[in-house]
Amino acid sequence: MNVEVRPASLQDGVAVLSLLEEVGYYPEPISFARTFRRTITDPGFLVRVAEAEDGRVVGVATLSVRYQLGLGGLIACLDELAIAADAPKGVERKLRRETLGRARALGAVCVLKQANQHTPPPRAAQLRARAAATAASPTAA
Repeated sequence: MNVEVRPASLQDGVAVLSLLEEVGYYPEPISFARTFRRTITDPGFLVRVAEAEDGRVVGVATLSVRYQLGLGGLIACLDELAIAADAPKGVERKLRRETLGRARALGAVCVLKQANQHTPPPRAAQLRARAAATAASPTAA
């Protein structure tokens, strides 16, 4: 496995959006593009991608960094983690390790490692509700 973990660039936007959709996030494309552009240049966020030998982006991790008074320092939170289904073995581990290691290098005294936990994707919830309603309707049979 020869995968490079690097900071995301503007050219990675479509691949990152596709990976996030694979794990259930369905952001509105224009809002995603604006947010992606902001986060890749904001020092309070890390957006890292795993790139395979063939140049394909096969993983993405996002990490936010902020101060917390109770800890007396920086806290880092792994917000999103998405790995392509056909990614080489070990990509998730390498992406996690290098992203969380970068948080420590930035001075984070605490790193929260649970990804995709606290931000339920609103559109995914709507799609599930619609599918459940369709399955329960009498015309579905």
